[in-house]
Amino acid sequence: MKRDRSNYAGVLLGLALAGLLAFVIDACGGALGGVNPQAPGNTSNVPPETSFWVLGTPGLPFSAVISDSTASWKFRGVVPESVVIVNNAPPAQMTVTKLTNDRTVLSTEIIRGVSLLGIASSTAPFGTATVTLVGGVQIAPPPANPDIRFFVKSPTTGLFTGLIEDQNVGFVIEARIPSLILFERPSGTVDAVLNQIGPGGPFVVDIISNGQIVREAVGGVNVNVSFP
Repeated sequence: MKRDRSNYAGVLLGLALAGLLAFVIDACGGALGGVNPQAPGNTSNVPPETSFWVLGTPGLPFSAVISDSTASWKFRGVVPESVVIVNNAPPAQMTVTKLTNDRTVLSTEIIRGVSLLGIASSTAPFGTATVTLVGGVQIAPPPANPDIRFFVKSPTTGLFTGLIEDQNVGFVIEARIPSLILFERPSGTVDAVLNQIGPGGPFVVDIISNGQIVREAVGGVNVNVSFP
């Protein structure tokens, strides 16, 4: 990459300390998947990232559609899961749908920077819930192309911080595991330098390109992964 990652060391340390506060807030009932809105060093300022929470009955399977002004993404998961869009272009929205015919709880939240902006839930069989930012998306944009995702899938719980970047811009993020990170409009090689806040078990991260897992990185409390 063109930038010196050493410029980010202080920022990542600060995020690790901030993550401890986020953990306390979450334990008290909040849903803070805090995201640092600036890339440090000489990188140009970027707007705060948009992040989502899918919460409710643990283990509940769901499908989801996320859209902003230029791209959309579809995925499936199980509760709980956090989702972050980096390099996003508001407005944005997410619709989640239960995949079970029962009265279990499905809830979703939308966060901009560190501010909770919306929450919705459903207990209906195969129920849906939608959250929006800046009025939501009226006409669904085409699927993201290229569609580059990072999936932090292990350990099963905990916080992490990291740097997500391409050849032009970097984003310092913080989120809870498991987490899906959507990189919008990446340019050239993309990479991630991720750090657990406290050891929680083996750190496993996939890079998914256009629906295919193209890299898997396994580490202790730190993981580096890039593609191509």
